[in-house]
Amino acid sequence: MAASFVDCGKTVCDVGCDHGKLSLYLLQNGRAERIIATDINKAPLQKAIDLITGAGLGPKAEFYLTDGLQNIEKADDVSHVVIAGLGGQTMAQIIHSAPFIKENKVRLILLPAQSGHTIRKYLYENGFDIETEATVEENGKFYSCISAVYTGQKKTADVFTCYIGKSRLCEGYAAKGYFSMVYSQLEKKQKGFTIENGFASREISEAMDKIRNMTDK
Repeated sequence: MAASFVDCGKTVCDVGCDHGKLSLYLLQNGRAERIIATDINKAPLQKAIDLITGAGLGPKAEFYLTDGLQNIEKADDVSHVVIAGLGGQTMAQIIHSAPFIKENKVRLILLPAQSGHTIRKYLYENGFDIETEATVEENGKFYSCISAVYTGQKKTADVFTCYIGKSRLCEGYAAKGYFSMVYSQLEKKQKGFTIENGFASREISEAMDKIRNMTDK
């Protein structure tokens, strides 16, 4: 799913590249001219190195054993940053620590493994525009892939927008599964809020009502 959001990329940063399969796919299918693959752990990064060099594409890739985007050189030609499989809070920290993303209006392709509401909130409040989302199912779990770019226009997002974002425009099995998953998350959040405050959150209730209507269609 993340790969489909990368179109005509110059240099693509694959953050937390794991085994390097996404990086290899982007190179082999002409979606990236060059790859910067990073991982915080040595073993998976070495597997990415072995995979890409073994396919004869080593000259088109750079590999960094680093945390997120730290110590990345030659960032001026980076067109896309892909972060897949990490939590929303970790994604926000990685983006925040890489000023070149804002400066060069690099397109972000984000596939959070959890806490999608956290990364959406960060994006809206820090001047990024979420252009589109696409929902996907994998091994019985549901995710939403986000494409975003910096515009400088900061927004305050309500609960519904943080938890659903533009996935509200998605349709089909994966979309309904994603909406149901988010609804369950909000149910737990509402219970915690009620226990702590003695009453239910109106904003959470309104978000749940909207999601319920979407899943009933």
